[in-house]
Amino acid sequence: MKIRAGFVIHNPLTNSKTVVLKTEVETQGRGWLLEVESVPNNLPDIAEHLHTTWTETFEIISGEANYKIDGIQKTARVGDVFVVHPRQTHIHPWAVGNSNMVYRQSNVFAQPNLEAVQEVLGVFASTAGLAREGKVHPDGKPKNPLQLAVSLATLVRHGGYDASLPIPLQNFVVATLGRLAFAMGYRAVYPEYLSNQPPNS
Repeated sequence: MKIRAGFVIHNPLTNSKTVVLKTEVETQGRGWLLEVESVPNNLPDIAEHLHTTWTETFEIISGEANYKIDGIQKTARVGDVFVVHPRQTHIHPWAVGNSNMVYRQSNVFAQPNLEAVQEVLGVFASTAGLAREGKVHPDGKPKNPLQLAVSLATLVRHGGYDASLPIPLQNFVVATLGRLAFAMGYRAVYPEYLSNQPPNS
């Protein structure tokens, strides 16, 4: 099962809703376009991280948001657009104020990569599914270290890294614990989570 335009991910930890607007089909493998609705007084969906080759562009559609680039927190309002370049640490926008905030996020790869689109979006969907089962910490990371290792391995394969740990350490974890976890049957993407979830699931 592949993720296609119209796919919806509901994050039970943050009550956010992500709608996939474009996948590799519409972008010729160069990335994706998402629309995310964020609820006030919640943590961001994804912890601080970086991409080695991707460029991300964010546009605030409604509401007010905070975000971080290279450790500096900034505020964005309706109509504001900002770009995160490769290797810049960042945190995606999260709602501030009293109303929901909506933003659009486009990811553009340096080179076409059909696999990266499906695998990374699949990790997001699978992590949300695991969260509904109580298997994810409030920061969005799986509680089981073996599950965390395979999720990290998939993101690292496509140039995505957690900003809280040195990149060489993450590469070591992927090469050791990640390999063991895959051998034991853990996966970063689970087919049972690749279906649209109802808002109150």
